[in-house]
Amino acid sequence: MRIRTILAVAAAPAALAAALLGTAGQASAAQLPASVKPVTVTANTHLNNHPDTTDVCGVGRIGSDCVWGYDNATEKFTLVQQQPGGSWQVTVDYMGSFHGFADPKSGAALTSDGSVKGNITFTVTSNATPDPSLLPGQSASDAYLTDNIRALFGNDSSTVISGGDLYTFSYQNGNYVQYGAPANNTTGDVTGH
Repeated sequence: MRIRTILAVAAAPAALAAALLGTAGQASAAQLPASVKPVTVTANTHLNNHPDTTDVCGVGRIGSDCVWGYDNATEKFTLVQQQPGGSWQVTVDYMGSFHGFADPKSGAALTSDGSVKGNITFTVTSNATPDPSLLPGQSASDAYLTDNIRALFGNDSSTVISGGDLYTFSYQNGNYVQYGAPANNTTGDVTGH
């Protein structure tokens, strides 16, 4: 039986043998089983008048809710399953415009407008599978990112969201920056001006 296998491979055309055996030290995508390809799901939602907050609360024009401006933005969710049946890496890209009524560092009256863009990553474990049709095209203005992630997983009670501490948001092309970097113990304070 072993001899027949060797003879069958030897009789196959060189191209077929190369496809079956591959080149030493190399693997092609065609050789990988379909089960190792990551599952990717994408979804979008829009927010009007989404509040921007800072750590300066109850000062000047900033009330106890810590809001200094409002966004009109789109959240794009890219969910990649880490292994079949495993956790999901959820990256959110945030793009749009903002209108500010206060300086987020001092609370002083300040009218500001411009672009806002950012990204943040979470890890999600759930018994449910994400479904883009469960995310509304227009989210509530005060919806948290985690609210929308839970919606993508059907608000399943098994859904656990972690991470979210590595992020960057830039307003007016960098005039204000909000970021988190757990390695440096930084917070989400807005910096700029």
